Amino acid sequence: MTVVTIRAFAKFRELFGAETPLDVPAGSTAADALMQFAKTVPSAEAELFENGELKGHVVLMYNRERIDAEDAAELPLEDGDEIVLYPPVSGG
Repeated sequence: MTVVTIRAFAKFRELFGAETPLDVPAGSTAADALMQFAKTVPSAEAELFENGELKGHVVLMYNRERIDAEDAAELPLEDGDEIVLYPPVSGG
């Protein structure tokens, strides 16, 4: 098993909590971890996924680097990795 941390900010923090440690099977990708997270946290699936795909407007960070949904599907996780979730930002 690999232990990763999912952190949430702004509206997502209110919905999901600030920080969630997550045990994922070895070889899991960031997208796999987010899908597992979404199945265990109420409202996360509807906020993060549409038709089984990660919503493009969700802002993702992986170990302090911005990634997109395509990157998340290909990024293998290691013990201690961190995924950060931000809701879409609007305004100006």
